[in-house]
This record gives sequence, C-alpha cells and structure tokens, in this order.
Amino acid sequence: MGMLAASAGDFVVLVEPGSGARKVISTGPVGWLFPAPGGTLFAPDLVHGKTTVINLLSLAAETPIDGVTMPRFGVRSDRYVALTKHILVLSYPERALMKSIDIAFEHPWQVEVLADNTVLVVLERLPDGGENATLSIVKLDEGRLVYRRPLSSDIRHFSFSPSLGVMALADPDAGRVLLADPSTLLPAAEFKVPGRPIDLAFVDGGSTLAVAIERDDGGGELAIWKIKPGKNDTLQRKKEWTVLLAGAPVRLVSSPDHQHVAVGLKTAELQIVRIEKQQILALVELPEVPRDMVWCDPLAEGPLIPDWSDDDPPELDLSGP
Repeated sequence: MGMLAASAGDFVVLVEPGSGARKVISTGPVGWLFPAPGGTLFAPDLVHGKTTVINLLSLAAETPIDGVTMPRFGVRSDRYVALTKHILVLSYPERALMKSIDIAFEHPWQVEVLADNTVLVVLERLPDGGENATLSIVKLDEGRLVYRRPLSSDIRHFSFSPSLGVMALADPDAGRVLLADPSTLLPAAEFKVPGRPIDLAFVDGGSTLAVAIERDDGGGELAIWKIKPGKNDTLQRKKEWTVLLAGAPVRLVSSPDHQHVAVGLKTAELQIVRIEKQQILALVELPEVPRDMVWCDPLAEGPLIPDWSDDDPPELDLSGP
C-alpha cells in the first residue's frame, strides 16, 4: 500500500496505511511535498530556504539540502521537471540541465507530468483563492504551450482518467464536479454535490472517481462514483456510494495501487478508506491541519546509475587463468 506523508505544522508525518502507525519528522513549515523514485521524499521549507530529504525506507531524515528543491516526476525516474521563470527538465539524481522551455508560471498550485513525460499540466491559483485560476498544458517533448486558459471559477484540484479520456475538476464555489475534454476543456458532464467538492482523484483504473466534499453543515463525506459512458457517449454515474468523514476535508490522495484513498481533515486527522468496500481502515491524528499529502511507493525503482570502471580501486589479479 506504500507510505503516506502529510505536511502539518513544522513537521512531516509518515503513516503506514495498513496499521495507521506514524512517525513525525521535524522539517519546518513545508507547503508541498515532492516524492521521488527510489524511496525519497523532498520536503522544502520556503520560509527558511532549506529542503529536508526523507528516506521512506529507513523512515529517517537524511542530510538536508541548503536551498529549495521541488522536483516533479512523471513515469521516468531519470529526469524531473522544475518550474521557475522557465520550465526546466533536469536529470536525476545528477540534476544536470537537459532542456529549458521559455514558459513561466507565477502561482503553480497543482502540477502533473503525464503521457510518458511528454505533457505538463499546471493549475495556477492563489492560496486564498479568487477568480484568477488558469489551466495550462505544455508539450514537453516539443517545448510548446498548447493552451493557457482562465477558469470560470476557483477550481481547487484536477484528476485525469486515461481510460475515460477526461479530466475531472473540483469546483467548490459552484458545488459541482466537471468532467472535461483535456484537449479543449469543453465540458463532457457535470455532477452536482451536496456541498463543496474540495479535492478528487480517479481510482480503480480510472473508472471510479472519489470526491472529498465539505458539507453545508461543516461535516465531510467521501463520494465514490462509478462512471461509464451512457447513451450518445455521455458520461453517467452508474453507481454511487457515500462514506462519512470525521471532519471537513482539505486534501485527498489515492494509493499507488489506486484501491485506497486518504483524506486530510480540518480536524487535524487523516482518514484512510478502501474504495472497493467503502471501508474506513484508519483514522490518524496529525500535529495540525495538513497542508499537503502524498501517497508514495517507496519500492519504486530509482534511476540506473552507471558503474564507471575508474571509480573502482585498482586491483592486480595473480590467480592465473
């Protein structure tokens, strides 16, 4: 099931999903978490300009980096994307510059590297929201901006389903979830929810959508929808389930096997749910309300490092043929 990590207060909390056991690591105030291949998690502290490097196998902090590192990985373990005044593609772990694309992003909120590291999707919004959210798609292999479009409301998060060919957008102000064609952003379906959809993720092979909803009474619930094409190729909710949450949600992430989700709550807790049986597996206390959460696969292979012959000490073999 992998390893959960949540940034809360001045700490990053590592959680073993099966048992709910946790370990708290002091990091300073971390906004976003950045998992990397080979069981590494980068936790940048923008306030103090340092990055804590966490080994997810030993559950310990390693030598910190003096500066802020925010690598965004796709399926390729030997490279990552960094957003600055340009889009930078760097090798990993050497961090050598491979490509620079002259496209800038001022307020990246959610960033995904998709399609075998050929597509970059960036949702920009201010931390306190507003009406200036935009969605951009960049072809990394061509170094080309496909589009940058303003959104009609304060979209919080998005998720892609390659099997359905759509992206889901959480629109809390309108109390709805939009399914749209990612190439054009034209709506394919719209589903109203009883409250504010805060975060969402496609699970179970992309055929099921999990939506974390803040109800009007201040509570929370997890909506689980089985989505299939209906008449005239319209997308419909064929099956629906609801799981009550212990509080209002702030974040949602899916497990590496896409069979579970974890929801961060305003009650400074983390709730783990099994999708297939709509079963609550654990409720874990956090030091504070989580800022960000990631569900990592510590066993994901890291990049292959060449074994250079001149790195080895000289040897003299006298054993004969």
